[in-house]
Amino acid sequence: MTIRWSKVDSFTDNSSSTATTEERPCPVCGGDRSRPVLQFDQFQFYSDSADLPKWVDIREVQCLDCFALYLNPCYSDFGFRVLFAEAGCSYGSTVSRPAEQIEWLKGRGLLRPGSRFLDAGCYDGAFLAKLPDNLEKIGVDIDKPAIVRGRRDFSARGIKFILGDFETFRHDDPFDTITMFHVLEHLPRPALVLQNLRSMAHSETRLVVEVPILEHGITNDINGFFSVQHMTHFSRASLRNCFAKAGWKIVESQQQEQYNGFRVVASPDVPMRLPERDVQATSLLHSYLAGWYGALNTAEFRLSELRDSGRCLIWGGGLHTEFLYQTTSFFNGTPDREYVIVDSDPIKKGQSWRGIEIHSPEILREDPCISNRMVVSSYGSQRSIVKAATELGFPVEGICTLYDEVRVY
Repeated sequence: MTIRWSKVDSFTDNSSSTATTEERPCPVCGGDRSRPVLQFDQFQFYSDSADLPKWVDIREVQCLDCFALYLNPCYSDFGFRVLFAEAGCSYGSTVSRPAEQIEWLKGRGLLRPGSRFLDAGCYDGAFLAKLPDNLEKIGVDIDKPAIVRGRRDFSARGIKFILGDFETFRHDDPFDTITMFHVLEHLPRPALVLQNLRSMAHSETRLVVEVPILEHGITNDINGFFSVQHMTHFSRASLRNCFAKAGWKIVESQQQEQYNGFRVVASPDVPMRLPERDVQATSLLHSYLAGWYGALNTAEFRLSELRDSGRCLIWGGGLHTEFLYQTTSFFNGTPDREYVIVDSDPIKKGQSWRGIEIHSPEILREDPCISNRMVVSSYGSQRSIVKAATELGFPVEGICTLYDEVRVY
């Protein structure tokens, strides 16, 4: 196999990105006054494309009315489909998470026999399938391929699937329990989604939502709390405001210990007209940014050891590599260095990222000494990548990792 080593291409997209993004008011309070707090220009989503807009200026802002943090402009429906086509519409959790969630629900009496249970953001229904069979189980999601798989695999077990938008889908009978685990932060209009769920609730309905929050946002991951996959970046106060606006009252909350997950239980309530101003939000933001820059400094220090290498292999062709490009000197600090990317995702094989070819890791089996240096460009998969690389014969002393520990959902 012929491998073409390439320098990074810093080309930019001169076409309009208006089709992929759209301006919006504050998703929490509806205000239209904000200030920018973080920006990445011409951020590229996954592999190169000759005919589709893949570059977007990412701008995170803070509402000047309620101090909520959010992405603005956010992705349009078209932009979401195009920009995240290589990632899919759904984001998985670790294998052990559903078992913990089910036990937690049982402990609060939210899985009563005969009750009607909705999982909003159900993906392929694997979570619903693990719930007791004496429930009426319904799942809704916008991910059509996942819904098709769910209907194929689980419809015989009595699970009903709805393919639809969270803001507008309908169900004739009210739900007793509704869950939404790590979905709300991905949606452009979270308050409208919560209002729609409120319209299908009765007085005893309980809504369980889990999102990451700013109070626990400090991480060693260079992607940081302001993930480009998230459209709204909640704090405890902004989440409470969002629920109140939609007609829900949070009656219980719990911060998860092993990852950034803030889990709340809410009951139907009368909508609150005016949101509370989150007076601590700006201080929290500054603390977070200080921690994030510390993570960048650690990554920069480790990458500095590669400055003299003429060729470097990168394992990872996803958004983490784009963050390396956007936030460190790894690519631009050594302009003559050449690269090749390997990635185990078959979708990326044969593609390129900023002009650098993406290959299957199997090229290491053919020539494990293709390069004497490798950068692991991943957070959650760092350990498995190191293991796979060494099994393919790459010398462990040549592998550069950026994280001493990882914490993932």
